[in-house]
Amino acid sequence: MKMIVVYWFLWIYWVIVTFLMEKGKKRNNIACFMLLLITCSSFNLRWFGITVNLSVIFLFIVSNILLVLARRKLFLFLACLFIAHAYAALQLWDITNPVWVFAPKIIIFSLILAFLVLFITSNMVERFIIACTSIIIGEIVYSLVVYRLEWDVTIGDTFMFLLLCSLTCTILLYHFFLEIKIKLQDILHMLEQQNKRWTNE
Repeated sequence: MKMIVVYWFLWIYWVIVTFLMEKGKKRNNIACFMLLLITCSSFNLRWFGITVNLSVIFLFIVSNILLVLARRKLFLFLACLFIAHAYAALQLWDITNPVWVFAPKIIIFSLILAFLVLFITSNMVERFIIACTSIIIGEIVYSLVVYRLEWDVTIGDTFMFLLLCSLTCTILLYHFFLEIKIKLQDILHMLEQQNKRWTNE
């Protein structure tokens, strides 16, 4: 059931990109990326007893390419490591102290990690890079720790995808409301200028 929610998120993102974004190479690249991500999510690889979803590998490669192409490479790399270890720590804390979870785990994790991502940088692309890369690295760190306990490990389970969808949705909504705020401020400024002209007349 939870994976259906993930697919629902991904298809909504694809529809938004395909039909609402301005036509161009950027839109086509993002739309193709979304389709490949959806396709890869149906396949799993087994390696040394660890199950890895193919879409995680694909997403990790793409996010790292974007990180390398970014201007602030070192800053983004350190930010990814910081949030990755924060995510791994939250996962381990949830195992050792399950009582502290007073609300659904996905909500608590999303709020904490979204706050960190939004606080670290104001650039939307950098926020997406940090969110995707850090969650995958954190999932790898967490999986390597619990693998030593001989647990069944899956890198790219439903919870991780739900968390990524929640984070990206939070980032998009934040920027959406920020754009609305800027436009409203522009409208108010224009009205003030118009009122001043009318007063002077």
